[in-house]
Amino acid sequence: MTRLVLVLVLVLVLVLVLARAALAEPVAVKVTEVAGNLAYVTPGRAAGLVRGAKVKIRGRDYTVLESTEKTASLQLEGHALAVGDSGVANVDRSAATATQQLAKPRPASAFVGQWPDAVLPAQTQSPAAVPLGAGKAPGRAHVTVIGHGYGVVAKGNSAADGEARVIASFDAMTERPLAADVDVSGRAFSTGWNSGTQTPFFARALQLRYGSAYDPSFALGRLRFAASSVGMLDGGRVATHFGTYEVAAFGGLEPDPVSGKPSTSASRFGTELVYDDHDAAWQPRIAIDALGSTWMGQLDERRLSIVASANHASTWLDGWAEAQQFPANNPWNAKAVELTGAGGTAEWREHGNHLGIDLVFLRPERSLQLQALLPTGWLCTFAPQPGNVAEKCAGSDYWDAASASAGVRRTHWSLDAVGTIGDSHGVYRGYDASGYVRGEVRVGTIRIIAGGSGGHASFADWVAAEAGLGANLAHRIDATVTYRPELLDYEASTGPSRLQSIVVDAHYALAPGYDLAASSLLTLGSDRDALALLATFVWRPLP
Repeated sequence: MTRLVLVLVLVLVLVLVLARAALAEPVAVKVTEVAGNLAYVTPGRAAGLVRGAKVKIRGRDYTVLESTEKTASLQLEGHALAVGDSGVANVDRSAATATQQLAKPRPASAFVGQWPDAVLPAQTQSPAAVPLGAGKAPGRAHVTVIGHGYGVVAKGNSAADGEARVIASFDAMTERPLAADVDVSGRAFSTGWNSGTQTPFFARALQLRYGSAYDPSFALGRLRFAASSVGMLDGGRVATHFGTYEVAAFGGLEPDPVSGKPSTSASRFGTELVYDDHDAAWQPRIAIDALGSTWMGQLDERRLSIVASANHASTWLDGWAEAQQFPANNPWNAKAVELTGAGGTAEWREHGNHLGIDLVFLRPERSLQLQALLPTGWLCTFAPQPGNVAEKCAGSDYWDAASASAGVRRTHWSLDAVGTIGDSHGVYRGYDASGYVRGEVRVGTIRIIAGGSGGHASFADWVAAEAGLGANLAHRIDATVTYRPELLDYEASTGPSRLQSIVVDAHYALAPGYDLAASSLLTLGSDRDALALLATFVWRPLP
């Protein structure tokens, strides 16, 4: 009996071994990639190379770490294999079949309810509004108030004046850019009001417009500016746009240039062509104005002007030119067409550092209106005539100048300088020159200031120095005290005069949109002892 049981056990073991051997099947593998301590072989899970399967390559056994449908990875354990090496894996067909069953895709219904619904970030967040100070809400009034006061006390004389200025825009409609602009001032003078320079009310703008404040399609009333080279005008302006081009026409009466009162003595009219491409690399803007004027019913000025600007990265370019046509036998002995002015500026600015040059050419302004308002001889230089003929304008007056500026700014110090040279051809013929340099060193909240200036002009020579100390006294208060000794030598005086000045500047930021600045100047020396006070208040409420 014992022998029979032993035989049956041996037969059963032999059957199991043969069955497993029947299920095991050798599979050829090949190394396709080696990366670090891993080797990648083909085939993969579809051929039975599942995790834990054994692979023999170059007589060594390796274990499958992971596998995909077509590839498997092996742990090298410090041994070297190369791409192209081949070997054999004995895979278990039953295990492969079970793995393939697990790998079969499950129906979509098996995943229903396993994942929660997504929650949008906006449903869980509560963003707070941050006022930027430049927005403009429709249907509201946008107001800026500026207060200005000035007073001076000198030997035997004193004067003071004050001004309250309101700059506002009122949106008449929320769905259309229809608005009214107001820029008016109420003024007071210690010497009283008069009909000329000291008027109690001055209006810079009282206009109704359709479109933006700086480029309206239609504007009517007291215009801030009628064109790029035309200032205040009591009249209207109409403009239409064609892509990057704009064509405009304007006309109206010119207010009194001193008091700002409406006047019928002079009128201005003309057209403007503007090219403005702010999407281009250099953002060029070119405005060409053709304009005329009348004075007391007589045709006066006939001008053609061009204003251009462009900027790219840290480079800024600006230029302008103006030509004027004069009638025959004009009282200024001007040519039929003359270039009355031109100028150009090129500047590089980056992180407080700057370098620039400025050139300008000017002739005296000549018009019937100016001739009626200014004393004889202000518009030209008179030249002697033979015999008893009255003197006439020479007709060759001009002034040109060149300026250069540069500055360097670092974390704890800065240095700025500017120099100008000019050439005058008029009653005075000669050169004038001036220069200024200023340095500042910052130590914490303290600023140490030093500088100097000097120059020569037709009426005087001068040289001056300055030394100052500034500080942030608090989070919203900044103050500077500067001492300036100066030596002046006027052409009409018998000798140089010495002046000493002490300047105190203070700035207080009351709150966002509220600023208060005050300056005092005490001057001592010769007969110019004086004390001047200046205060400015700005209120610009945030939208």
